[in-house]
Amino acid sequence: MYKEHQKEVYRIQVAAKNAGVSTQLLRAWERRYGLVRPKRASSGYRVYTEGDVVLLRGAKALVDEGRSIAEVARLPREQIEQAGLERSLVPLSIAPSGTFLESALSAIERFDGKTLDTILFQAMGMGSLSAPEACHRVLLPLLEAIGDRWEAGALGIAAEHFGSTEIRRRMHDLLSSETRRNPDTAPIVCATLEGDLHEGGILAFAIHAASARQAIVYLGPNTPLDEILATANARSAKAIALSIGLPWKIGKLKEVCHRLADWQAHSPSRAVYLGGRGAAPHRDAIEKAGLIVLTEARYPVQPT
Repeated sequence: MYKEHQKEVYRIQVAAKNAGVSTQLLRAWERRYGLVRPKRASSGYRVYTEGDVVLLRGAKALVDEGRSIAEVARLPREQIEQAGLERSLVPLSIAPSGTFLESALSAIERFDGKTLDTILFQAMGMGSLSAPEACHRVLLPLLEAIGDRWEAGALGIAAEHFGSTEIRRRMHDLLSSETRRNPDTAPIVCATLEGDLHEGGILAFAIHAASARQAIVYLGPNTPLDEILATANARSAKAIALSIGLPWKIGKLKEVCHRLADWQAHSPSRAVYLGGRGAAPHRDAIEKAGLIVLTEARYPVQPT
């Protein structure tokens, strides 16, 4: 701590420690959300005031209560500061031992939602990761690990349902947070087809597209194709994105592709994306119909 123009200010390491956050998290909140706006000392270093520290401490307290940092950043400054004044400084929580996936799967096996919350919160950078980063680095790998462990017989059905539900809930929260900020333009309709309950991939795609400021109409899993097409027409959609998580017979897939191609043909600006494990083996048939095969759950779609 030292004085600059008669005011006590702190370098980033000290400010972060006093606020109870990491320096990486402080930088992320500063850069992405404008939570604090440090000044430059005569030495050239960024410096933070005691008021900045209180604000950061309050933001940390509110995030710990379950709010997203994006939501906290929109609150009145006085409300965040009050939360900081009410909280006594406590050490940063320590992540459970072992790797993230091992710790998370262990919590799922014990049906320990509270510990799982802590593990995920820390793995997602305590709110510092963007929605696509949180999805692709943390939530989607864990969802896939849950499925792999269940298929191998190492995870019971109840635990698989518990863990998958918890992960999908967080993915839905990310999608909701992103879509609220987007303009109401021609959307991308996202779903899985009737009989397909595997929505992790399409959720990840929708989150990525929403973070790219695309309007999203998310219909979710197990949606009849007639309803998907009707929704796309009703909303003048720019695209339809479907995830096929189950193996399909080529005859049925060609029928679906034909109907999607008919919808796409009504406007040169329309697009149809098909992804997932069930789509990959039939890439030639899908592309022959003029549709796009997704090799990963990301937007914008990159040609391959």
